[in-house]
Amino acid sequence: MKSTENTSALSLFCAGLIGLGMTCGLLGEADAGSKLSPSERFPGPWAEVTQEIRDVLALNNVSACSQAMARQSSQDPGEYLLYCTRDEKHWTSWHVQPATRTIRGPFMLSEDIPPPDDY
Repeated sequence: MKSTENTSALSLFCAGLIGLGMTCGLLGEADAGSKLSPSERFPGPWAEVTQEIRDVLALNNVSACSQAMARQSSQDPGEYLLYCTRDEKHWTSWHVQPATRTIRGPFMLSEDIPPPDDY
């Protein structure tokens, strides 16, 4: 019975996060139904962040992305993985969908996607 209670509590917690626009994916990098690794989902190469993406960052008051690079999703061409830094030492990861003006993050960096060399 305790296992059922824990599962119900986790489901309720995840439902609350989803209502806030967050996910219960591992470090934000994999949705529950996704079978692709982060590097398969966002295969690269790294590209400059577009003005449209910068507008979404500004709209959502994200200041951690003064320096940023993006990778487009192989599954959803309207979604991008951003790696952001202010000092080239501390990085955060974000998922951005410019068409819907939505952003999720910050997340930890994926183990199989190193930060871009350009910074």
